[in-house]
Amino acid sequence: EFMLLPSTIQEVKLLYEPTDTGTKNYMINVVDTKNRVVVERWVVHTNANLPVVSKTYEIPTGTTVSPTNKNISFTNPYNTSKTFRLKCNKPELVKFREEELVVASKESVNIGLILSPLAMSHPNYILVFVNDVQQKCEECFALRIG
Repeated sequence: EFMLLPSTIQEVKLLYEPTDTGTKNYMINVVDTKNRVVVERWVVHTNANLPVVSKTYEIPTGTTVSPTNKNISFTNPYNTSKTFRLKCNKPELVKFREEELVVASKESVNIGLILSPLAMSHPNYILVFVNDVQQKCEECFALRIG
């Protein structure tokens, strides 16, 4: 919540974290909460491209009623310790054992994945994003199930 003053310019910062490719439009409304009136409206046009996939992991489909655990390897390419945040384009199918990793310089770690039974029951193409703390994509892995 913020206050708009007459005859001034107000900067509004938006954070866009796409998990899918393509163009999308979002309607942003500024509402006077006291009078419940829309005072400004903007259309935000976005365009997201697929990042470069550094490695694809092939995982066979299976019939299971319980989640499946998988590990994929990630190496911090930097000369300093760094914090990374994990996301994926299908969070209903994949969970992470840890959503944030602190990785020492040049160290390799396993990213623990928990795949839902639904993810394993039919072919899926899932992207795993390794982002920095500002949510900039550092690396992208693909899981090809099926």
